[in-house]
Amino acid sequence: MLLLSLLVACVVFVIAVSGCAARVALSNSDKQRRADAVKVLKLVWGTTGLAGLVLAVVKLHESGVF
Repeated sequence: MLLLSLLVACVVFVIAVSGCAARVALSNSDKQRRADAVKVLKLVWGTTGLAGLVLAVVKLHESGVF
């Protein structure tokens, strides 16, 4: 149950950070702030995607596929 709560908290955090960064990237008139917001989006979704890929490979390994 604790692991599920931690997972939910991480998902909520990723959604909140992504939403804030997307809002800044889309609506801010300062070029540097928009560029920084895009960097944050790349970082958040890159690490999230990498973690998902690692989790999928581990699960496939545990099930005997790899």
